[in-house]
Amino acid sequence: MYLYNGKFFKTMNTKIEIERRVYSNLVKTVILTKKLLMELSNRPEFNKEWMTISDVEVEFGMSRKIIDGFRKKGLKTNQTTRNGKILIRRSELEKFLTKK
Repeated sequence: MYLYNGKFFKTMNTKIEIERRVYSNLVKTVILTKKLLMELSNRPEFNKEWMTISDVEVEFGMSRKIIDGFRKKGLKTNQTTRNGKILIRRSELEKFLTKK
């Protein structure tokens, strides 16, 4: 007899069935998440070549401090004037992130 989630079970088969259900639910969640990501990646706002800092924050889930740290470590950006918008090329950011 053993305890699982506050319930006592007599056989090992019951534990295996519960673990199969947990695994099945996990697989379904991963498939659903993959579908949602594919739908999001097809949206035009996520396919821009040049992104602002706020675009990077939203799409990649990074804070401004992390992005500024990447810039100090060599991420190439474009800023036309001293106080102008900072633009980051998507391909440069992806290359920088995969290089790490």
